[in-house]
Amino acid sequence: MKRVILVISSAFALGFWSNVFAESFGCPYFSPNPMLVKSFAKTYGGTSWDEVSSVQQTSDGGYILAGYTSSFGAGGYDAFLIKTDENGNIVWIKTYGGTGGDFSYSVQQASDGGYIVAGGTNSFGAGGLDVFLIKTDADGNIIWAKTYRGTGDEWARSFHQTSDGGYILAGATNSFGVGGYDILLIKTDANGNIIWAKTYRGTDDEKAYSVKQTSDGGYIVAGKTRSFGAGSWDVFLVKTDANGNIGSCGIVQNASPTVTEPSPTVTTPSPSVSSVSPTVNSVSPTVTSPTLTVSEPCPLSISESCQITSGLITPYKGGIKVSGSGEFEVKVYNVSGVMVKSIKGKNEVRIELSRGVYFVEVVSGEKVLREKVIIR
Repeated sequence: MKRVILVISSAFALGFWSNVFAESFGCPYFSPNPMLVKSFAKTYGGTSWDEVSSVQQTSDGGYILAGYTSSFGAGGYDAFLIKTDENGNIVWIKTYGGTGGDFSYSVQQASDGGYIVAGGTNSFGAGGLDVFLIKTDADGNIIWAKTYRGTGDEWARSFHQTSDGGYILAGATNSFGVGGYDILLIKTDANGNIIWAKTYRGTDDEKAYSVKQTSDGGYIVAGKTRSFGAGSWDVFLVKTDANGNIGSCGIVQNASPTVTEPSPTVTTPSPSVSSVSPTVNSVSPTVTSPTLTVSEPCPLSISESCQITSGLITPYKGGIKVSGSGEFEVKVYNVSGVMVKSIKGKNEVRIELSRGVYFVEVVSGEKVLREKVIIR
């Protein structure tokens, strides 16, 4: 039997305390905003296997946990979602699955207060393991569910809600490509419909475990590879543009997963909850500073995120003029991605540049403008 164990430490500001009161709680110095730390450890489980792969603090101060269970559900393993309050007490719990294996590896509270869960399933679809994406409301009730599949196996280990309200999913597949497993990246809209899907592959295996949207609208993907590097498994870091491309790099291929809309069985189990006292040990790990072999399967590439000029960046012979309202910062990059100028200004700035092609980024508050300019 394997049980879920949740160990939480959270802090709450208590406002102004006197120095004596603070010291009586172990604060060695005066602080106008000391913190009272709340800690607990709990288990949640049934008579069989219960495991959590992801947890996030929710907007109400509680927690949402995602994993899988064979103690409850429709059969085999079922995806498992547990909502707790700030003290680890269960608010609600749901399983989602079919007669086979259904797994959730990543969970995030969505912008509408509901939850999005990503993982894998072989209960629905053509066989093998398929990417499984479930959108729920704030109480864990299914709004929609999707699978994305090929002829082999694919799953999602990580996802992120994107700035357009959609989702980016990262995992692995052996349905598309030249053999072995390839990194799979799927971009969807807010309803889980595919906008694009890409694989990133070599001659051996590549798998992704984490994905985030970056400030330039692209994506950063972390995983591992056996096709590139110094030997065996190597760390693999992939930076793409907003469309999943890496310039003209040949490791990127389009994929066309089949999308289905399953109807998972939803159950509301009642797991046993217990408070536990884990043994806490202080350890002294050995710290080293190794020299890593770095290879570049894809060289640096800079692309334009938008072809429409704003009129705010005006090139002239020998430089550019940037016009704006209020304070802003201008960063200028050459075609190799090296920043050659960084200037803060107000209303208007002029920057001298030699002949060539540049990418100009203007940042004002939360607004970012990027354009390519040619100085003749």
